[in-house]
Amino acid sequence: MNPRRPEASFRRRNHAARGWTLARISGSFRTMRRWLPILICLLLASPRAGATPPKWATFTVATANLSDNVTQAYGAPGIRIVQALQPDVLAIQEYNYKLGTSQDLAQRLFGPDCHFARENGGARLPNGVMSRYPIVAFGQWEDPYVGNRSFFWATVQIPGPKPLHVVSVHLVQNHAERRLPEARHLLELIRKQFPEGDYVALCGDFNVASRDSTALAALTNWFDDSAQPADQAGNKNTNANRNRPYDYVLPNPALAPYHIPTVLADQKFPAGLVFDSRLWNPLPPPAEWEDTARDLQHLPVMKTFRVPL
Repeated sequence: MNPRRPEASFRRRNHAARGWTLARISGSFRTMRRWLPILICLLLASPRAGATPPKWATFTVATANLSDNVTQAYGAPGIRIVQALQPDVLAIQEYNYKLGTSQDLAQRLFGPDCHFARENGGARLPNGVMSRYPIVAFGQWEDPYVGNRSFFWATVQIPGPKPLHVVSVHLVQNHAERRLPEARHLLELIRKQFPEGDYVALCGDFNVASRDSTALAALTNWFDDSAQPADQAGNKNTNANRNRPYDYVLPNPALAPYHIPTVLADQKFPAGLVFDSRLWNPLPPPAEWEDTARDLQHLPVMKTFRVPL
């Protein structure tokens, strides 16, 4: 009887077991190497226990002086353009409609569930605000530098804890020397009316010939003009001849940090959009190619904001 055989047999079995175990470990390690990056990504992507993902509200603010040059009232081209833009909030100038009431025009632009407010007192070229969100307050201030319209404001209850105050204005046109004191007076009224930390958007037809205007400089002492909307060609001008920057959507310091690119019909505009129907192919419906050229004096401007809830 060979006393060493059982020991040898045991060693063989032990070596075989260890080899099988090492093979399993090696295979498991290779499997882990294959799946570990995926597991790490899944862990990083999943919210931590108890963590609440941030919540935001996104909305667009547009300004439009799209009445026709003959009647100074809204007709089919201006209506189609606003319908194509589908803004959430609209500051409107020359808020006249020959085919119905102010409510009729608001419903044509925004649908039956819209909210709107318009200056009263019989102004020939009234300002107003329309919104998909409730308008909870509105009012107007006399513009001592022009006789046929006032400064108009509306408080819109956007989602979240803060309201949005929208100011719709149409600064003096023919007397450039009046525009600087007019702008200073307007800014003083705005800052007295609304709490410092609330969101405010100053919108409208400023009638300035260039961005070097002293009136614009006075307004942007507080309002932000760093994001300057443009069309697909980079043109920032908004008059019919595309050589003057008449129209603006300016956020105050509380709102400006939440500006994001505007997207319309899968096209992105990082600083906001100046809409010229002649530059679109295809056009967002129901706008038509010649709408911008059909007796309109201005192009609309639109910006997008994303605020915390």
